[in-house]
Amino acid sequence: MKKYFFLLVAIASANIVLGQVEEAFSSMVKYRNIGPFRGGRSVAASGVVQDPLTYYMGTTGGGLWKTEDAGQHWNNVSDGFFNTGSVGAVAVSESHPNIIYVGMGEHAPRGVMTTYGDGVYKSLDGGKTWQHLGLEATQHISRIRIHPSNPDIVYVAAQGALHGPNPERGIYKTTDGGKNWVKQLFVNTLSGAAELSMDMQNPEVLYAAMWEHQRLPWQVVSGGPGSGLYKTTDGGAHWTELKEGLPAEKGKMAIAVSRANPSKVVALIESDSKQEKGGLFVSEDSGENWTRISADHRLIQRAWYYTEVFLDPLDADTIYVMSATAYKSIDGGKNWEEMNGAHGDYHDLWIHPTNNKQMVLADDGGAAISFNGGDSWSSQNNMPTAQFYRVNADHLYPYNIYGGQQDNTSVRIASLALGSGGIGEESWEASAGGESAFLAFDPDQPDVVLGGSYLGTIDAYYPERKSSTNIMIDPIQYLGMAASEMKYRFNWNAPIIRSVHEENTYFHGAQYLLKTTDVGQSWAVISPDLTMNDKSKQVHGGGPYTIEAVGAENYGTLAYVVESPHEKGVLYTGSDDGLVHLTKDGGNTWKNVTPRGLPETIINAIEVSPHDPATVYIATTRYKFNDKMPGLYKSVNYGARWEEISAGIPEGSFTRVVREDPVVKDLLFAGTEKGVYYSLNGGKNWETLQLNLPNVPVTDLLIKHNDLIVATQGRSFWVLDDLALIRQAKPMALNGLQFFTPEPAVIGNWYSGMNATMAPKATQDFTGVNPANGVVFYYHLPEGISDKDIALEIRDAKDHVIRRFSGLKDPSYSPYEGAPDPNPVLSLKTGLNRFVWDMKHESLPGIPKAYIETSYSGHKVLAGNYTAILTVANTQKTVSLKILPNPFEIATQEALEAWDNFMTIGEANYREMAHLVNELYPVQSSLAQLLKNNKVASNPELSLGVNALLLDLKDWDQEMIQRLSKAYDDVENYPNKFTASYLYVLNQTVSSLPVLNQGAITRMAILNKEWSLLKTQGEQLRNERIPLVNKQLWQAGIGAVE
Repeated sequence: MKKYFFLLVAIASANIVLGQVEEAFSSMVKYRNIGPFRGGRSVAASGVVQDPLTYYMGTTGGGLWKTEDAGQHWNNVSDGFFNTGSVGAVAVSESHPNIIYVGMGEHAPRGVMTTYGDGVYKSLDGGKTWQHLGLEATQHISRIRIHPSNPDIVYVAAQGALHGPNPERGIYKTTDGGKNWVKQLFVNTLSGAAELSMDMQNPEVLYAAMWEHQRLPWQVVSGGPGSGLYKTTDGGAHWTELKEGLPAEKGKMAIAVSRANPSKVVALIESDSKQEKGGLFVSEDSGENWTRISADHRLIQRAWYYTEVFLDPLDADTIYVMSATAYKSIDGGKNWEEMNGAHGDYHDLWIHPTNNKQMVLADDGGAAISFNGGDSWSSQNNMPTAQFYRVNADHLYPYNIYGGQQDNTSVRIASLALGSGGIGEESWEASAGGESAFLAFDPDQPDVVLGGSYLGTIDAYYPERKSSTNIMIDPIQYLGMAASEMKYRFNWNAPIIRSVHEENTYFHGAQYLLKTTDVGQSWAVISPDLTMNDKSKQVHGGGPYTIEAVGAENYGTLAYVVESPHEKGVLYTGSDDGLVHLTKDGGNTWKNVTPRGLPETIINAIEVSPHDPATVYIATTRYKFNDKMPGLYKSVNYGARWEEISAGIPEGSFTRVVREDPVVKDLLFAGTEKGVYYSLNGGKNWETLQLNLPNVPVTDLLIKHNDLIVATQGRSFWVLDDLALIRQAKPMALNGLQFFTPEPAVIGNWYSGMNATMAPKATQDFTGVNPANGVVFYYHLPEGISDKDIALEIRDAKDHVIRRFSGLKDPSYSPYEGAPDPNPVLSLKTGLNRFVWDMKHESLPGIPKAYIETSYSGHKVLAGNYTAILTVANTQKTVSLKILPNPFEIATQEALEAWDNFMTIGEANYREMAHLVNELYPVQSSLAQLLKNNKVASNPELSLGVNALLLDLKDWDQEMIQRLSKAYDDVENYPNKFTASYLYVLNQTVSSLPVLNQGAITRMAILNKEWSLLKTQGEQLRNERIPLVNKQLWQAGIGAVE
């Protein structure tokens, strides 16, 4: 009993520690968004009738975004309010433009990259704040309609759960702004509302499209007896099914009533495709009778994903259909033309009710705005909403991050942008494969990258050549096939890895494991079928009316492959139907090591412990079985026995990936549908490590270069640079005074908002965020620390003081045009604090009110070992830190030391001259005042002495500083003086790749010679001339000048 008591205490203590860490870190430790700024999928968008510049975009993982400048900038307005990130519908009140309703859970339900929602949110202030209105169990919402004059009357089209039956679907209505909801239309537990259209001239009239559908792991079911079109004329109290002239077989449908002519209603209907019964149907009598006006396949292709129809609000004969391409008809639907599009794969369209040239669409690249009826659209390359499947990274500097972006190319993006303040388009490019790519390469020399796409296509991409070679094992066209007919069954996200033990060797997963040693010129099958191979689930990917066969529904495939980093020939595979296999001899023999009793599931990730070859982790995912529970498992004996390690991760945060830190054993990280979790004890307990990460599905994690790299489904890539801190997160580290050892810093040339001490800027417009350029210190303070009680000192390996900081602001600092920045001060917050040292020596002083074209920063230190001493009250904490050299350095160590010596002497000389200038200058005003004194004026000898001193001080000062220069461009109008010339040499000798050239040496020698004379003159004025005049003044009974 005692044993179990202590175990419970230990677990409870671990939970407390985990919670403390998240709470302590939340304000100071930040993930940084690195981009790319290339839009991801959106299925919902809306404009604002009263404001042509304001629009809203609902993304399918990244939350709700708003632009107030017609798409030039998009800003997220849901972070901190929404509990899920997938938006299915957004509606803005036409009568009250600050009232917005948002329905969660995307309505174009992909088999991959689709996540659930949690009901309805409402804003009363244009998206500044939000309240949750319930309907959580609806999971996917396709449309919201707001009464044209009363924004408290709202209808919600709930599509319902995607992967199983649920009763919370159909049409819901509120008459009190969302306080209470009434379900008004329900068909069955598999049929939800795919569309809802309101007669804006008579809002009691609405039309609904009900859709029977379900996603199985191996098939999308689109259609059945529950699909139908319905109409109400009394605000939803009663509904009538519309049938006359419509096909009996119905799949997904869309319906729209004309604002220009409410008698006209159009419906886009998926039906039996083999008999070609589907198409666009039109009613001219408010839905009583229907006629098919078009059977154009382009309108109803891949119906489950598209099927969207919209009517021009001013012209009943102009119809828009959103499909893989956007289509427009101006003759009531008889003929169609392709529109100039934005990205492709279109899902929503909003048209201004009185200006039909103004519109916003939503597609797989985000939202785009047009003011010319769709002839041109705003950019989608300004939103960080990309969806990534997997992540990899190389060992270059800066290192690059790789991943396949949904409905786009794969990407290679730099982790930081040298010489820049942000990671822009110039820092990323397309890589191998396509949207669903795993990417594999030699991390030390990634001159060839293998990447896949759906249905087994794979290529070898050569970045330097910007060219690729197709290397598919057997180039069979699988489109349209049932999985049982395929020679090789590939997962949509088929795994590709490079061997860490065998040179030039890659593995690729189908239902078998494939191996190449010649970059895909030939492939060998090195395993039997490693899946359950259930033929009943190897069917066409869609039905009953439309076949879906692009590979996302392929079942009985390998979903993950990993090679042991410790042992050659040891590989694990995981299948999408729940099997884990192990080989220890390079594929000659295989063993099923699936956890006993594991239900059918996706083995989404496998991690071999970097600390122990026998320890392995798996992340399982059962959302496709309508099960949103997490599923992490651990084995310490090569999979012979497993234990579940999901405690602390709640339902809804189903797991996609687990990683173990390569430095600290048992420090684990998990990526889930609702963010990042971590464990300090090998998975016994988990706690959120969300920090500032948005509420977005996390699809993959990678630990490299002391960073935690995060791939998301809707918010691009994020990087947590502070793993050193998390590795030190022990119970005692969160109490009292603690000083954490910082990560090594690299000398380099870039800029970052992460250098801010109190509020590091982890996101920015248009570009990704660089890491902090400097040494990032973290320290924990007890209560009651004053600004006088704290100091930080940096010392080099020779124990020389390099820099000092304190909690005190400089009381003498006075800002002026061109002034040096004030010395940074240490934060005094109780708890965790952050401070970034920019690796520079002490800043140089300015000369108040004089504008000099210069930088006052001290030069950067050299690479090497340093010591930081934090003094708080009477207690000292010391840590060692390492500064690494610039990998691109061109100077020798001897040359760098000569440069450092040159800068150190030069900065010391400038400090001396600035101090002397600033000391002597006030004497001029004192002497000028004395000349007005009657006692001085009446004493000719004294007056002559005071005046002579004043003139000499002015002459010397004018040699040293140009005081007429007081603004930025004054330096062009007035000649520079000595201090400006001296600073110019120092500035010109500082570079991102510093080299001390002969010109600087020669010029500095000349200036130092001049300074020797000027210094002598200045010191003579200070030490001899001023004391002499002061003596005379005392003798005259006047008193000394200051």
